[in-house]
Amino acid sequence: MHGGTGQRSQKWQRTFPEKMVDLASICRFSFNRPIFSTITRPEPYKVNLCVLRMSKDAVLRQELDDLSDIVYDLIRDIRDPEKDNSLEELDVVYESGVQVEPWGEGKFHISIEFTPTVPHCSLATLIGLCLRVKLENNLPQHYKLDITVKEGSHSTGPEINKQINDKERIAAAMENPDLRAVVNRCVKDPE
Repeated sequence: MHGGTGQRSQKWQRTFPEKMVDLASICRFSFNRPIFSTITRPEPYKVNLCVLRMSKDAVLRQELDDLSDIVYDLIRDIRDPEKDNSLEELDVVYESGVQVEPWGEGKFHISIEFTPTVPHCSLATLIGLCLRVKLENNLPQHYKLDITVKEGSHSTGPEINKQINDKERIAAAMENPDLRAVVNRCVKDPE
């Protein structure tokens, strides 16, 4: 086995110097750590090229996971319209309910599933509206957004889903000053 990992990464760097920078920045790990600890007599360029081939998908998955975390961080602090709790505290929104997938070149499809506190919650549509407004105010315009009530969690789920994903209904609702004031109060960032 070679000496320290410094020798191996230096040899690899001499062989493929342009790929060294890409791999380190893409995979976000340092070559000062032992990355070949279980391999005896490695051929670094072969091992690293395998990692490099897989890294494009890994980078995309990491970007999607990062965006999912950002979306969740934006919606978790939205206040419930009736209670003084956040949607996260009431388990209305949850990390597994946020999905982000690629959608065309440089665009993303964001799907948010939420669970109203009770199956007959009269404010489920308002909660969906708050989710949409918060994201539209805080994300760049390169995404498609679908918000849905978790299947079976509300007695009128399909109707609510239709309302909160209809751009014309959303625009009409936000023209109502009283409704807009309630939404703005709910989506206001915590201090």
